[in-house]
Amino acid sequence: MGKTKCDDYRRSLFLPTSREEMHSRNWDQAEVILVTGDAYVDHPSFGVSLIGRWLEKHGYRVAVLAQPDWRSVEAFRSLGPPRLFWGVSSGAIDSRLNIYSSMGNRRREDVYSPGGKLGLRPDKPLAAYVSRIRQAYKSIPIILGGLEASLRRLVHYDYIEDQLKQSVLTDAKADFLVHGMAEQVVIEIADRLDRGEKIEDFIDIPGTAYPLSRGRTIPENSLRLPSLEEQRQDSSMVMQAQIEYQHQSHPAGKPVIQDQQAGSIAVLPPRAPLTTAEMDSLYDLPFTRRCHPRYDQQGGVPALETVRFSLTSHRGCFGGCSFCSIYFHQGKHISSRSHSSIMKEAEILRQRSDFSGTISDIGGPTANMYGMGCGRKKQCARVSCLFPAPCPDLHTDFSNLLGIMESMITWKEKNRTHVYVASGIRHDLALRNRDYIDSLVRHFVGGHLKVAPEHYCSGVLSLMGKPDFELFERFEDQFYRVSRRAGKEQYLVPYFISGHPGCSLDDAFSQYDYLRRRGWRLRQVQDFTPVPLTLSTAMYCSQTDSKGKTIHVPRGRKEKRLQMALLKYHEPKNKQLIQDHIKTRKEFPSKVRAKRVIRRK
Repeated sequence: MGKTKCDDYRRSLFLPTSREEMHSRNWDQAEVILVTGDAYVDHPSFGVSLIGRWLEKHGYRVAVLAQPDWRSVEAFRSLGPPRLFWGVSSGAIDSRLNIYSSMGNRRREDVYSPGGKLGLRPDKPLAAYVSRIRQAYKSIPIILGGLEASLRRLVHYDYIEDQLKQSVLTDAKADFLVHGMAEQVVIEIADRLDRGEKIEDFIDIPGTAYPLSRGRTIPENSLRLPSLEEQRQDSSMVMQAQIEYQHQSHPAGKPVIQDQQAGSIAVLPPRAPLTTAEMDSLYDLPFTRRCHPRYDQQGGVPALETVRFSLTSHRGCFGGCSFCSIYFHQGKHISSRSHSSIMKEAEILRQRSDFSGTISDIGGPTANMYGMGCGRKKQCARVSCLFPAPCPDLHTDFSNLLGIMESMITWKEKNRTHVYVASGIRHDLALRNRDYIDSLVRHFVGGHLKVAPEHYCSGVLSLMGKPDFELFERFEDQFYRVSRRAGKEQYLVPYFISGHPGCSLDDAFSQYDYLRRRGWRLRQVQDFTPVPLTLSTAMYCSQTDSKGKTIHVPRGRKEKRLQMALLKYHEPKNKQLIQDHIKTRKEFPSKVRAKRVIRRK
């Protein structure tokens, strides 16, 4: 069946993905080609679409090469060469996490591929794509970006290969790397290349990294981090590198230098976060919120369905959890959109023909940080503004957040729609304002609310950078009290992590005993995965905490399986494993302080 005018029109709404689509816009050549390991989804939750639309807004011709066949150079010649640069990303998440589970098993579905199909991306997309681009066109600058490039900008641990690896910039042999949220950076790069400047001269752009070759000088006031070889020879150097870098990973930080296996790289401090006006402008771009029509007959792209009708209200997170990489990618500064921008987007969603009547989520990395921030004029090196105690300079004024919630309540009641908060909240932060909890529970919970206590034991929570479990119980008490007053049957869905560094079997059994007595059957459980550039991964590699104290690190399938089984004790497949281990323990259960059970109908 041939294409129709309707098909051509639908394709014209997207950034071009083929020569034919470029020619329909009367283009002979794209100025920037963005290569991604994901299917092309035109939605603000997908980085390549966000960057592509932003470049387009600033007058550049942008094409997208999505999931090219890396086995052949021909796919990389299909769009011709870009005039300015290639932008290469592995996709919306780290490719290792996308392909492998924490145990190293291959996943059964790729939710960022059409129909969830496997095998449409290489194991190491950045290196594979750059290699083919070099074969196709040798002299055009290649710039790495996206989450994987951002988190693997330095020496990092790869949990699949179980070894420390050099920076992806060095590994892929690219010209340049952009880390963090890249909108401002890519525009500066494009503008300077458009003026005829050479990429070898780009040594002063915050939020970038580059190889110290081709005559590039070492930045002034730079700090040298432990090299790849030093970290491989002495695991304590992994923690030292982590601590030293996180102290510089903010806009006022110093550049860092690190020796790799082949040469050295310079990593400049992050770019300043977007202003409210810039955030509004970014999210006002003409996203179709659809996957490209080429995937219509392939079952669409599963990852889109959970976010299609979601709203991003802000970026950044000042929680600073040890296992989380947001601090190193989005930063701890909260960049919030204006009320008018958010309400405008909600109305645009409501008027869509495919809108089901529900905005599935409004929030950011942590939903209840909207409109908050630091009162200091100068940047500090503190990773978490909440742990071990809230910083006195942190402004936790809920007025902006309550204001947008009130506007949303009025809007949804007028239009008979639903609006939920599904992105998760900080329960310790929520406890600072009863009005917030009341509004959240009464108007923005669709029966279940995700909350992440992460663990039960204080020692493990401290290593995670999370508050004591008692604060979760206080929030739990308030949540159910407000739900009862509102006449609603609603439940918390607690999120836990198993096998985190510092969690001994005694800790795991203490947690198991508490869950059993509470009668909790957890649905949200994740086995710890060593994500690059996080403090928890440095603990995993060095087997020490941030102060150099030796800690227990669960390693190997046997213990990791047992710790996961203890969190999912109610599943039949885990009962025998738990019983067999109980027989080997001299004491059981471990000493656990008594807890009050909150009864619910």
